Amino acid sequence: MKIKESIHQKVAVLTVKGSMMGPPETVKLFEDVQGLVNDGIKRIVLDFTHVNWINSLGVGAVMKCLTLLRNKNGYLYLVGLTEKVKSIFMVTQLIKVFTIKETAEEAIEELNNT
Repeated sequence: MKIKESIHQKVAVLTVKGSMMGPPETVKLFEDVQGLVNDGIKRIVLDFTHVNWINSLGVGAVMKCLTLLRNKNGYLYLVGLTEKVKSIFMVTQLIKVFTIKETAEEAIEELNNT
């Protein structure tokens, strides 16, 4: 798994590529989010356009990121969910917990105006 970071005004976008199946990938994702929060960035978009699969450990890592941001009065948006990845969030009912947008641009615009 690879993670590419880009900053758009007040919003950080982490573009994730590969699978999120557990350590070390899930640990790296949380550490990257935690580093951004420590740097004062509290609006984060996770772009899963290039994520081909996520299991329960991956979902747990994303939940951990959401909890961290909510505890700091921050925001976490998910974008670009493939049908396979989206189905995991639907089956677990986590689609009701996360803010999900179609594109990073849509999420960036909304978060920069928050």
